[in-house]
Amino acid sequence: MADQVDEVKQKTDIVALIGEYVQLKKAGRNYKALCPFHGEKTPSFMVSPELQIYKCFGCSESGDAFSFLEKYDGMDFGEALRFLADRAGVKLISVRPGDKGEKERLLEINSLASRFYHYILVGHPRGKIALSYLQKERGLNMATLKTFQIGFSPDTPGILRKFLVEKKKYQDKELEKAGLTVGDRSSIDRFRGRIIFPLLDHRGNTVGFSGRLLPGAKADLAKYINSPETPIYHKSRVLYGLNLAKIRIKEKKTAIVVEGELDMISSWQAGIQNTVAIKGSAFTEDQVRLLSRFGQKVILALDADFAGDTAARRGIAVAQTHGLEIKVAQLKDFKDPDEAVRKSPKEYKNALIKAIGVWDFLIDSVFSKHAGSTGEDKAKISREIVPVLASIPDKIVQAHYVKLAANRLGVSEDAVEGEVEGYINKGETEVPKVEPGVKSKSRGRRELLESRLLTLFFQKDIKGLLENEALSLIETPLALRIVDEIKTYFVKNKSFDLAKFSKDLPAELTEGFAEIILAEAGFEDETEERLNREMKLVVRELKYLATRDKLEVLAREIRELEAANKTQKLKVCQAKFSRLSQKLASLEENEDRGIIFEEA
Repeated sequence: MADQVDEVKQKTDIVALIGEYVQLKKAGRNYKALCPFHGEKTPSFMVSPELQIYKCFGCSESGDAFSFLEKYDGMDFGEALRFLADRAGVKLISVRPGDKGEKERLLEINSLASRFYHYILVGHPRGKIALSYLQKERGLNMATLKTFQIGFSPDTPGILRKFLVEKKKYQDKELEKAGLTVGDRSSIDRFRGRIIFPLLDHRGNTVGFSGRLLPGAKADLAKYINSPETPIYHKSRVLYGLNLAKIRIKEKKTAIVVEGELDMISSWQAGIQNTVAIKGSAFTEDQVRLLSRFGQKVILALDADFAGDTAARRGIAVAQTHGLEIKVAQLKDFKDPDEAVRKSPKEYKNALIKAIGVWDFLIDSVFSKHAGSTGEDKAKISREIVPVLASIPDKIVQAHYVKLAANRLGVSEDAVEGEVEGYINKGETEVPKVEPGVKSKSRGRRELLESRLLTLFFQKDIKGLLENEALSLIETPLALRIVDEIKTYFVKNKSFDLAKFSKDLPAELTEGFAEIILAEAGFEDETEERLNREMKLVVRELKYLATRDKLEVLAREIRELEAANKTQKLKVCQAKFSRLSQKLASLEENEDRGIIFEEA
C-alpha cells in the first residue's frame, strides 16, 4: 500500500489540484493565493510544484496533496487516497480485499437507499401518488426527477431493511448509523411516507436525505425532516444541488441561493442552473467557504422574513469577509422562487438581474415597515436598524450606511454611530473580522536572516553560496545542515535540481527547507540587480550581528581583565574593541535596509 500511496503522490500535480479550490497566481518558481484556511487580504499561501507541498505563512498550515484534502475538504486519509487515485488513474489494491472504512460503507448504503427510493417513485405502484403530485402539482418532469434522483419511501415497515440488510447484507447498526432507521427499531424507516430528496456533497456522494410529507398527511407530523448528523452528513457543510450547479456557478461567476430543495430543483428545470439551496436562511462558515471556491457573487432569493433573522445577517457578514459580493432578489408577489419560476419565469429572472445590495435591502426592509416621523416611529426603526448596521463587517461600508440611515431618520450621524457602537460594545452582535491567522513560532533575528539568505541564493544561484563570503557567517543549526547538504549534493552533481535535492534531504530538515523555498514570494518580479542588492543587505546585517556578538564577548573579557589588573592583555582587547566598534558604526551608517531586518 505504501508503494501505491507514493505512486498516487508522484502522479498528482498539487498545483492543478489546489488550483481547483483557490485561485493561484504564479510567483517565481512557486504559486501564491489567499489562504483557504483563514481569512486574509494579502496572499500568504504558497504552493511549490517542485516540492509538491503548500504552506501558509499567515496561519502556518502546511502539507501535501493528501493533507490539503483532509484539512480543506474534510476527507480522511483513505478518502483522499481514493479521490487522488481515481484522478491519477491509479487502481488501488487493498491490503485486505473487501475491507472498507466506515465512511465508505455508509456512502454505499446511502447510494443504494437513494436508488431504492427512486425506483419506488418512478417504477413501483406504491409511488404513484407521490409521482403524480410531483409531476402535476409541482410541475417536475421525468428528466428532472431522474437528475436529482428524487424518490419516495412508502409507509411499509421493514421494506428498506429487507433490501439493504436481507438482500445487500449490510448490518442493522449500519443503517442506524447512516440515519436511515430510527433507534433500535431497525424495521422503521426514518423517512417513511415521504418524498425523498437525496442530499449530495459537492463531489457527488450521497451523504444524507431530506423527506417531505405529501399533502393531506397527519397535521402533527413535521413537514420536512432531514438526516441526523452522522459520520458522513453534516448539515452545516452541505449546499443542496452544488454537485450539479458548481459548473454553471463557475461559468457565470455567480451563485443563486434559495432556501429549499424544490426552489432549487424548479430553478434548475427552468434553466437557472447556477442555483443552490440552504436549510433555513442563514449561511454557515463552511457553506460560505465552499461556495467561494466556485464564484465571487451571490444572489439571495430567500423568504423576505430573513431580513429580521440575526443568524442570517451574521452569515451574510461572514460571506463578505470571505470576499463574496452579496445581492438580494426581490420576489414581490411570489412567496418563494419555486412559485415564481413556475408562474412567471421571466419575472423571476428579471428579479435576479435587478438584485440589489444586501445592506440596501435590509435597511429598506426596516424603513418600509415603519412609516411616519414621530419619535416613537424613529424608536421602532432604531431598534431594528441598529443591529443591521452593527452586522456590517467593513467599517467604511458601515460608515456609508450609518450616514444613509441618519439622513433617512433626520438625525445626526453621531447619534446613529453612537447607537451602533453601543450595541457592538454590549456584545449583542458578532461582527466577523478578517483575521491575520496564527503566526508561526517566533524566530531570532539571525535565524530569519540566514533563512532569507538561503531563500535568495535558491532563487538566484545556490551553488554561488558556496563561494560567497556569507558562507562563513552562517551558524544557526538548520541553515548549517542545509549548507552541508548543498555541499554534498554538488560533490555528486554538476547542476542543481530542486526536486532531486529535496527528495534526498533528511526528514528532519524537510519542513524547514520547505519554508525557505516557499518564502520566495516577492522575488518573482525582481531583477538580478535587485536580488544582488538584497543579498548584500542580508550579508551586511549578518556581519552587523557577528560584529555585535564579538563586541559583547570582548566587553566581558575587558571587565574580567580590569578586575584582574592584567594591563598588557587589557590594551590588546581594548584595541580590538575599538576596531570592531568602528566596523559596527560603518555597518550602521548605511540607511538602506532590507525587508525584514528591523530589530525585534
